[in-house]
Amino acid sequence: MVVMGDTVDLLIRGRLVNVTAGTLDDGAVAVDDGEIVALEERPAEREIETAYVAPGLIDAHMHVESSMVTLPRYGAAVVPRGVTSVIHDPHEIANVLGADGVRALLSDAEHTPLKARFTVPSSVPASHLQDAGAAVGPEEVAALLDEPKTVALGEVMNVPGVLAGDETVMRKIRAARERDMTVDGHAPRVTGSDLQEVARHLDNDHESIAIEEAREKVKAGLRVYLREGSASRNLKDLVGLVEEVDTRRLSLCTDDRDVVDLVEKGGIDFVVEKAMSLGVDPVEAVQMATINTAESYDLPFGRITPGVPADLVLLSDLEDWDVDHVVIDGEVIPTEGADEPPASEIETDTVRFDPLEPADLAIEHAGSGPVTVRVVDAVGGLQTARMETTVPVETTSPPEGLDGALVADTDADVIPLAVIERHGNQGEIGRGFVHRLGIERGAVGSTVAHDAHNCIVAGASHEAMTRVANHLRSIDGGIAAYDPTTDEVTSLALPVAGLMSDQQLTAVKDVFESVESAARDIGLTHEGGLMELSFLALEVIPEYRLTNRGLVDVGSFDHVDVVVGDQRV
Repeated sequence: MVVMGDTVDLLIRGRLVNVTAGTLDDGAVAVDDGEIVALEERPAEREIETAYVAPGLIDAHMHVESSMVTLPRYGAAVVPRGVTSVIHDPHEIANVLGADGVRALLSDAEHTPLKARFTVPSSVPASHLQDAGAAVGPEEVAALLDEPKTVALGEVMNVPGVLAGDETVMRKIRAARERDMTVDGHAPRVTGSDLQEVARHLDNDHESIAIEEAREKVKAGLRVYLREGSASRNLKDLVGLVEEVDTRRLSLCTDDRDVVDLVEKGGIDFVVEKAMSLGVDPVEAVQMATINTAESYDLPFGRITPGVPADLVLLSDLEDWDVDHVVIDGEVIPTEGADEPPASEIETDTVRFDPLEPADLAIEHAGSGPVTVRVVDAVGGLQTARMETTVPVETTSPPEGLDGALVADTDADVIPLAVIERHGNQGEIGRGFVHRLGIERGAVGSTVAHDAHNCIVAGASHEAMTRVANHLRSIDGGIAAYDPTTDEVTSLALPVAGLMSDQQLTAVKDVFESVESAARDIGLTHEGGLMELSFLALEVIPEYRLTNRGLVDVGSFDHVDVVVGDQRV
């Protein structure tokens, strides 16, 4: 029996963003022992007056590794902005370090107030077309699904495997179903009968880039996540769906957020604010980043009702998302002066390949040119297109050891691209060409190369590419740009699995911006910047990609020759 005179820990007065009812109501939230105990006045040890009270925001799908900082550093950036939880798919770490890497990341989650909940990577490696650093099989998936902070099977990127009923893929899906868990989807451009089959097995999708695609997925029964990341900025094109379907079937996510956007704009809070600026009703916008996602993963928070954890955002303005205070489990979280987290438990020293020579990255061709080649056309938004063009043949001064080599046509913005296996396995190198990066001299490279995270380099010459690749090897991974006019390599070291830094967020941001600036100085013009480069090896998104095993046509889900009419090289 409730004794009305009992004192609660905290009483918050303001206009409640009631995401369960879909209303804005003046009221009070009584919090005791970390839990919302009533939506009414109670005597309290502490009282706070605010304009609006909203549930803490939840990012429906993200990869912390894309921010290039560890999970505690990420939490320090987003919690003060009202983000109290994320659904984190750690398949980036898993592709480098397997199940052990995922467990190390789970340990990192203990050192942030952010309520990180995890999905178990389902597609490690993403396909047979590239070599990752590890594999996560059905038995390991089942074991990870039993970890306390796990809420779902991670995005199933092997859509051909789903359509073919591949037994390995299906065993992972069954493991989640046996535990009554959600199965995340990844179905770019999947439509028609294929989509109907995908919807039999998967629960959601975050890969729509056009409203027609998203609409069809909702009608097929999938929950659709509207994405606004650093490279894939799809919200503006998809937001009209809010007027067409039941918005309780929609969530908001970031997927990939680089460190500059994270510091300057935030995480899922930025997406909520942008949705409101695009005309979405504020309560619906908050619903899409709270209760809708909570219901997707059977989470106890993401709403303001008695009996749930007190994860709240106190705002002076709702539509501008002007945060005054953040409450997690009933505790008012300090926005400054947080304790320094311990060093990450995730392994370093993961970049393992022999020193390279320019000939290692070149496609040998001893005949005369020009030669017709297939090219990865980086059209933007993580998407690529098929392209064929001609490139010159260098026979006068080719890389040492070769009689001739295919080289850049910088006037046509077509330059060499290479993917180097960096996990200490076979050491294979994929060689090809890319269009639209804009690089006129020098080279750029990264050991962040979704999803296998091999070392990817692109440049105006094979000598410059080699300089970048060997530098990344020497710093245990990261991103780098080399300018031959100054003979300088500008780099950001990412030694944590070759993906992240343990350094403070602002320091990582400042160095990242210096690398981006150096890349722009040598001509990088792509809107997606260095993040666009990191996706050119992702062989599960159409149309052409380059892996360490060679050029991939995603439509046929197989390797194709780089040189048209020649054997695969």
